[in-house]
Amino acid sequence: MRDRRQLQLTYMVIVVLIFVFFSSCSNKTSQELLTIQTIPEQSWVAAWSSTITLSPDENRLYVVNSDSGSVTAVDTDSETVMWEVPVGVGPSTLAVSPGSDRLYVAVRNDDLLVALDAYTGEHIGATVTGSEPYGVITSVDGKTVIVSESASDSVSFFDAAQLELLKHLDVRSRPRGLAVSSDGRSLYITHFLKGDLTVVDLVSRVVRTVTETGSENNASQHVAIDPAGGRAYMPHIRSRVNNPNLAFDTTLQPLVTVVDLKTDRIITRELLGLDAVDQPVGMPSAVAFSPDGTTLYVVNASSNDISVVDLSMGFGIGHIEVGDNPKGIVVTTNGTTAYVHNVLSGDLSVVDLDNFVENDRIPVTTNPLPPDVLAGKILFHSSDRIELAKDQWISCASCHFESGHDGRTWILSEGLRNTTSIKGLSATAPFHWSGDRSDLFDFNSTVVERQFGTGLSEEENAQLAAFLGFEEFSSSPFLKTEATERGRLIFETMGCTNCHVGKTFTDGLLHEVGTGNRLDERFDLEFNTPTLLGLWDSAPYLHHGQADTLYEVFSGKHGQEHALNFKISDSDLNDVVAYLLSLPSSD
Repeated sequence: MRDRRQLQLTYMVIVVLIFVFFSSCSNKTSQELLTIQTIPEQSWVAAWSSTITLSPDENRLYVVNSDSGSVTAVDTDSETVMWEVPVGVGPSTLAVSPGSDRLYVAVRNDDLLVALDAYTGEHIGATVTGSEPYGVITSVDGKTVIVSESASDSVSFFDAAQLELLKHLDVRSRPRGLAVSSDGRSLYITHFLKGDLTVVDLVSRVVRTVTETGSENNASQHVAIDPAGGRAYMPHIRSRVNNPNLAFDTTLQPLVTVVDLKTDRIITRELLGLDAVDQPVGMPSAVAFSPDGTTLYVVNASSNDISVVDLSMGFGIGHIEVGDNPKGIVVTTNGTTAYVHNVLSGDLSVVDLDNFVENDRIPVTTNPLPPDVLAGKILFHSSDRIELAKDQWISCASCHFESGHDGRTWILSEGLRNTTSIKGLSATAPFHWSGDRSDLFDFNSTVVERQFGTGLSEEENAQLAAFLGFEEFSSSPFLKTEATERGRLIFETMGCTNCHVGKTFTDGLLHEVGTGNRLDERFDLEFNTPTLLGLWDSAPYLHHGQADTLYEVFSGKHGQEHALNFKISDSDLNDVVAYLLSLPSSD
């Protein structure tokens, strides 16, 4: 792991040096860079961020390979790989310039925007972005590259030629999917843990409005605009956390929300419940359209399939099985073929849209994960088998998105339970708030009790455990400062390290800290000491998820064991919070 981190750091140094050299060649003024010049209206095309994209002439396909840290180009005529090049750790999405000569890649774990020659894959340049860039898209004139920065709660605009920052715009939390209207005047942004759709005016580059589609909506990482340009389609799930009688089909709903772009309001009558219009599926993650806009193709990442929906009638007309963990789709302009990006099987499905069948698979990368870890990762992300889930409704990833969490508190049989991250599990046993999972092999019980699957074999259970033990904490975007050092000293002086001890900040024991209610709890009122690593990305807090911020944790409203606001000054409390949010440090 140390060698891997060294390679990451070396790569970052190289690409930043390339960027500095490239930027020094620029002779454009800031006013020139900010000038919006549109291409002829007949050439305008709506676009959206994706893990897969076609060149404008449709001769080449490009995909990102997150585990491999690479981008692959595929010749569509021969259906063979042209090249695969490294871009950094965890590339998320990519976009091709309207002129077809450049690729832009958001490299999430390295906080980079990388530019490649679209023909050769040669590195042209790179620039540092905000934290965890996810979506990337170009303006309709090709002069601007727009990046959503998920952990920074922001969107940045870069000059496409020089990769210079033009503007940084703060938006609501966890921005992910991006789409640009065909007239080039509006940017649409999804928010991963909420049902919000932010609309940005691209002329002034300010937020115009925010459409709220529902408080239970979740896992929204994609948005696409129909060919007529009047509607935005958002695939997502609905986390039904207010339901106290959870069964396999009452936990999550697979949905596609439709927004009227003229009014920026949801069209309730056109909401697509995929379990009703098609069949039960898991984790709708991306969509595409037939050229005439009458048919919608929905990629379902957990159930490994495509729902084909006739939009004029509002019900399914086809269902297509594809590879492991599909996350992206593109449709050719003649409407006969779709290419589906299967992230964990490392290939593309070539789909015949006339007959709704998969005709071929094109391998695009070799996943570098150890075989047992990769097998466990596939199990973790899948609801495609009866052993894993009843009727394909739920995978482990349905609540633990990308090994993290869904930001929700569920009414479970043992009481209210805030979803926790699975990152760093190998060093933080026991597991669950009640400590009722003693080791990584105990999660087969979760497959049966929560996902209503029949259960894994011993070999598969070991594979799932291998993956769970492989996931590491993500470095905090909050940097070390003098304030965080002061906060560390106060944290230790106040005795917080009595329970939050060592490098993992947990003693692995159960404690009664005043947050439990005997009427709500099936177990005792003692709770497993949670690690403090990753607090920056784990709100809400406490087992019942009733503290939206760390300040509320320390307010005394949720037991006196954590009450600091009356014991230290506001300034000292700010320093403690700053310290906790900086864990784990990128150092």
